[in-house]
Amino acid sequence: MFFSRLIHSIIIILISCLSLKVIQFALKSIFKITKFDERYENTLCSVLCSVSYYIMFILSVILILREFDIVDATAFGSLVTGASIVGIVAGVASQSILKDIFNGFFILFEKQIQVGDFVVINEEFRGVIEEIGIRSTSLRDWDLKRITIPNGNINSIRNYSKDVMRVIVHVRVSYEEDPLKVLDSLEEVCNIMNEKYKNEFVKVRPSSKEGFKVYGITDIEKISIGAKYTITGVVRSKKYFEILRNAKLQVLIVFKKNNIKIGYPTSVNILSNEDNLNEEI
Repeated sequence: MFFSRLIHSIIIILISCLSLKVIQFALKSIFKITKFDERYENTLCSVLCSVSYYIMFILSVILILREFDIVDATAFGSLVTGASIVGIVAGVASQSILKDIFNGFFILFEKQIQVGDFVVINEEFRGVIEEIGIRSTSLRDWDLKRITIPNGNINSIRNYSKDVMRVIVHVRVSYEEDPLKVLDSLEEVCNIMNEKYKNEFVKVRPSSKEGFKVYGITDIEKISIGAKYTITGVVRSKKYFEILRNAKLQVLIVFKKNNIKIGYPTSVNILSNEDNLNEEI
């Protein structure tokens, strides 16, 4: 009898795994022919696959318990009764599972993140969203480590992939440099970037200028090594990091061509007359 039940349990597990694979394959096939945004499709597919996993897991556990007479034949039906639902909610709430599920639901409902977004979570975890489940969210960081965070622990999200972003490039320039010459060089940088990425800029307002522009001098007091100059441009989020890197590169190239020195810390040694005398001796 025990051997027979064990065989039935193994068959239940195999059927559950196979059913899960079929469901996931069907979901991916369906989303391939839809016309949703690709990131939105990947997000929905990730969530539905996660939900199907939990459903198959719970059904498998119930069926296996019934095989070994640990629960009676009416246990499955009793799960939908009011008393059973209250018991389940009380059990999962004590383990913070309910908090994870609720928080995950609001994250998905408000479209705070989607699969493929580059985000910073809780000002600590940085990477690309790889999977969103009903209990947790997984992302892949720069070192390709996979980080999984319970949805209930997500307190803040910085999303770098929400349609548009403002590229802001600061550069410190020595106070000895002519400010007008520096501003002209930054205008040259903006012209180069505007020509190279003319199809990637977005207008924030109809009256605003499209592309990079020189914002001006934004600090002359905080740091003694030089004045801070700033250029900005609003771009499509998918090109943000590429444009940011190239803007910094163009600043260095143009400044070198125009013989403009970027500010950097220097030290001044003041020697007393006695020190000078000792050095001469």
